[in-house]
Amino acid sequence: MSFKVYSASVTPLLEDGSLDKRGLANILERNIRHGLTGVFLLGSMGEWGSFGDDFKEDYVKTATEIVGDRLELLVGINATSLPLAIENMKRYRQYAFDSYVFMHPGRTSSLDPVKSLLTILDAADRPVYFYYCPPNNNISFTLEQFATVMAHPNLKGIKNSSSNMWLRKELVWLRRERGFKPLLLEGQEWAIDEAFLVGYDGMISGMGALCSKIMVGLAKAADRQDWAEANRLQNVLIGIFHGVYGINLTTVWSGQKYALARLGLCQSPLTVAQEMSTLTDEAKARVEACLEAYQTELD
Repeated sequence: MSFKVYSASVTPLLEDGSLDKRGLANILERNIRHGLTGVFLLGSMGEWGSFGDDFKEDYVKTATEIVGDRLELLVGINATSLPLAIENMKRYRQYAFDSYVFMHPGRTSSLDPVKSLLTILDAADRPVYFYYCPPNNNISFTLEQFATVMAHPNLKGIKNSSSNMWLRKELVWLRRERGFKPLLLEGQEWAIDEAFLVGYDGMISGMGALCSKIMVGLAKAADRQDWAEANRLQNVLIGIFHGVYGINLTTVWSGQKYALARLGLCQSPLTVAQEMSTLTDEAKARVEACLEAYQTELD
């Protein structure tokens, strides 16, 4: 499979808010069995802003022990400021994983975002992925700003979660025109087949803990240029997206964790990034109906 398939994973929790280590092992082992390229920890879906430093370090340590060298591990160093992101990098560098992932914090300062990213790239002891998500932090790059960071040897890839087809194509063109090396990875679950078609290298999906089999199947279909099958699986993914997250995204964290718990992969649907009251009886019934409808595809 030439396409890269990464899960932006949830963080499984026990009812008391501690890390569900058995649940983490179950999810990662299933991802490995399905053939994922790698897993991204402590991103937006991983609730990075909800946990303390000791919890996050234990999470990274535990995941590296479970995975070994069987898939790539990407670790988010997101923080509320650039110095804290660098501290996270220093804190985690003792552990055996493959790459860091950096996303700019929201606009709480007037730091130059390009200089901030270059500071991270210069300081990194291993490759870095740039998590580009203007809907999250309201920070947008021009094409020349992208060119500046794409020329850095430590930038391994860009997770593009901008939902912008124009930018998707322009980045492909920019890389081809100037000979840049970083991978281009789609971050929006509903646009993966389109991204593969225009020349992206893979995906990093927030539904990866639940939908790794479907994601790998989609990538394999695109690999053999079976676009009808790729589109079918893309629509399956959208159907599960609606069933688990809700069409208005009301149960993004709680819905996926509830689905994973119902499948016996983790103990609890607990999330600290979303009110648990979102997981109403109606929402639970919707998730359960989705799991039943897509049982074969989900495995």
